[in-house]
Amino acid sequence: MARRHFEHFEALSSAIPLEDGYQAIIAVQRRDSDEHVHIVKVADGRRFDLQSEAQSVAEAALNRLREIDADGEPIWEG
Repeated sequence: MARRHFEHFEALSSAIPLEDGYQAIIAVQRRDSDEHVHIVKVADGRRFDLQSEAQSVAEAALNRLREIDADGEPIWEG
């Protein structure tokens, strides 16, 4: 699990369990409030057999994150 801080948001990479595997996600939350966490699916919502695979993909996606816009949506590099 990796974490990045942006001006108004914090983003956390993670792998969440599904019925038949894991999904790579980035959880985004506004830093100055207790608003709900916004979940961003990465790898086109692909399912992974191993939690470690999903976690690696989520961390790689977090590293490609350039910024979080005012609505909590990711702005990706390139």
